[in-house]
Amino acid sequence: MTTKIRMVPLDKIKDSPFRNKKRNPIDNDKVKHIAESVTATDFWKGIQGREVSGFIEVAFGHHRVDAARLLGMKEIPIEVLALSDADMLQRMTRENLRGDLPAALEVVEATIKAYADGTVTLDAPSPKTNSKWIRYAPSYKQASSPSGGEHPYTADTLARFLGGVYLKPTDKTAQDSIPAALGVLELEERGVDMPAASLHVNDVDPSGRYKSAKKVLKAVEETRTKVVRVQQRAEKSAEEIAAEKAKQEKLAADIKARQEREKKECEELLSKRVEAAAEENAKEVQRIADEIIRKAKAAEAKAEEDKAKLAALEASVEAKKAAAIEQRKEDEYLPIRREADRIIHILERRDLTEDLKALSRKPLNLKDRQRIWEAIDGLAGWLSGWAAAQFSGPIKAPKLKRRK
Repeated sequence: MTTKIRMVPLDKIKDSPFRNKKRNPIDNDKVKHIAESVTATDFWKGIQGREVSGFIEVAFGHHRVDAARLLGMKEIPIEVLALSDADMLQRMTRENLRGDLPAALEVVEATIKAYADGTVTLDAPSPKTNSKWIRYAPSYKQASSPSGGEHPYTADTLARFLGGVYLKPTDKTAQDSIPAALGVLELEERGVDMPAASLHVNDVDPSGRYKSAKKVLKAVEETRTKVVRVQQRAEKSAEEIAAEKAKQEKLAADIKARQEREKKECEELLSKRVEAAAEENAKEVQRIADEIIRKAKAAEAKAEEDKAKLAALEASVEAKKAAAIEQRKEDEYLPIRREADRIIHILERRDLTEDLKALSRKPLNLKDRQRIWEAIDGLAGWLSGWAAAQFSGPIKAPKLKRRK
């Protein structure tokens, strides 16, 4: 594969055609951290891309490109290669070390579209594969074969094409994020408002790894909304602080201009006093002296008023900074709170209630009744013993990330 490191102007750089920033938005904090790192170390990690119609489409490194724009750079080094659509998709996928659901949704959607268009190739499912597990691009519905059955795939064949964080190295099957993404995309294709009866507790992916796609879709939207709100709050705090600082600067400039004007007026009065004294005009000399005293007192009072205004503005700036810090701490704590909510929901739910009632009415023999009782007693003991002990110590404040 031919390759060449080129300095590429930023206005000649395009996103990968498979990048979907609505599915997987740019993380502005990550962009700022990259910019700070480049400023501090002068180290630029490589970006790969391909040339299309005079522009360079980057396979990965979209956050680094935005960081370069933030730093005001005019051009950046890019490793330009002859990349196919499959190469672009696989490099974008394997550069992403998170494998979270937004990233999985983005790359799964792009890959299936390219597979349907014939620009990438996936392995055919094994003949032994259960037909109800197979999907046919561009559809995400299980066993939704079009006429002729073109472009068949499963979660595992898709994961083997993507590789990286989406493929289990042990048995070459898909990680949980692939069937989860397929479940969300299938719901979108069918229409999100599916009948409630079709999404019961046993609604699972054929692989057994994905349950209740509608709940996952809701969680994705809630997470995206929270991220947007956190970003909006941070931007609002920064805007408020900037506005207060602008008021400070304007007031300081006004004070300086007024002081210069007062100084000039005082000098003019002193000049007139000298002239009056020279003419031995005692009355005019006294009037000018009184005027000088009056203006001096007024200037002193105005200076005190300005001092109070500056102090109030300074206090307002500090208060908004403190509020922004507290809000940032609260936002950084959100992932911990969501995890606590998830565990509490598991501990509080009673999904087995109806099953236990139904089983208790059956003519169980003494051995099975004893086994069930021992299992319940063991779970209760574990919860009240080991599990409860994990949270019985003194409460410690969580360690939050420090921002530079």
